[in-house]
Amino acid sequence: MPALAPTTTPAVERQPAIFGSGLQTVFDPRSEYPEVQSWSASFQQELFGGNLLEVNYIGKRGDNLFGAYNANEANINAQPAGFNSFLAEFNAVRANSSYNSPLINALYTGSATNNAGTATFRSTNTTNIANGNVASAAISVSSRTSGTSQLIAVNGFSPFLFVPFPQFGTLRVLETNDYSRYQALEVSLKRRMINGIGFQGSYVWSVSKDTRSFDPTFTIVSTGTAQSASSTPYRNADRSLNYAWSDFDRRHVFNVQFIAELPFGKGRKFGGNAPLALDWLIGGWQLSGLGNYSSGRPFTVYSGLNTFSNNASTPANCSGCPRDLGSVIQESGTTFFFSAAQRAMFTQPAPGEFTTTGRNYFIAPPSFRFDTSLSKKFRFTESMNFELRIDAKNVFNSVVYGFGTAVSNSSTFGRIRTDINSAARRIQLSGKFNF
Repeated sequence: MPALAPTTTPAVERQPAIFGSGLQTVFDPRSEYPEVQSWSASFQQELFGGNLLEVNYIGKRGDNLFGAYNANEANINAQPAGFNSFLAEFNAVRANSSYNSPLINALYTGSATNNAGTATFRSTNTTNIANGNVASAAISVSSRTSGTSQLIAVNGFSPFLFVPFPQFGTLRVLETNDYSRYQALEVSLKRRMINGIGFQGSYVWSVSKDTRSFDPTFTIVSTGTAQSASSTPYRNADRSLNYAWSDFDRRHVFNVQFIAELPFGKGRKFGGNAPLALDWLIGGWQLSGLGNYSSGRPFTVYSGLNTFSNNASTPANCSGCPRDLGSVIQESGTTFFFSAAQRAMFTQPAPGEFTTTGRNYFIAPPSFRFDTSLSKKFRFTESMNFELRIDAKNVFNSVVYGFGTAVSNSSTFGRIRTDINSAARRIQLSGKFNF
């Protein structure tokens, strides 16, 4: 039996290092049970010819929903006594290439007059300064070390100046602070199978809003410019900044389905007197279909910069832009969602600025699909038959486009190209012998 030699003790594990760069996941003990309230009102009325009209109103409210956040949110407005705020000094350094910041000098060297601090900051944060990534720069300053210690602490500043838990690089907290709201009006017309025809058609108008559509609980907190990152709190103390249209919000949805017995064969309009052999071939065919049209999903156009938070990229600015800005167009032989003129309307937020658009402001292209099926059972005896089916998926070969690259500082911003969310038309012939 191998000898076991412990390399640490419980006491050591209970006390994290003074400074660290790892990942820790914890559960907020103040979490509450999620709560969902639902209410509805319905109206039904039978109409002529066996048709049924139904109108429904549905409302839902969700509170204390599961979510997660990074507790080590960068404090870009950190302001030690006797100095300007970090945001103000960052902007000053960015605006003037010869400016030497007393705060940054002191953070890096311990002396407000030692300009080597600002010089080091410029050389190690060239991209952050050029792009206005003040949140990324704050994390960069906070993460610098002197030996095994945090540099800003060595130079006399609080180790909690930029982040509340410097013992961890990322402190992922699972909690229940998200919420959602939903309202919908549904109108449907149904017809039971009468004279060989039955159908159901419906229209749904709905609005779904929430602070988080992507549930990272027990997995990850999405960051960067992924669409799921817009569900990560932009500011932990103000979840209302994330309250917007849900990822799955579809303002208008039309559905239709039908089944019809074709009017051929014995007892039908055509071929009622057909010989038995001919009736066996042309009678009993059924045509069915299923169609759906829905508005596009909301999506976020990111700036690609961390001007406000280190948790997720700040959404881009677009002054005076309507929600329905953009449509599928051809430009220079490539498919785009935003035209060149529309792409020029987007601007980058300034350091410390949030956005004029916000989460899920824009709407992706709509979707349409229609499937059909033609089928018949050829009976041989009471217990034996052969079922023949012809199924056509996406019979109109409709293309459902994505919204392409949704990062305004990308060279491919607005380009769709191969971002397709539909499959091509497919026709399948199948048979089944039942006995």
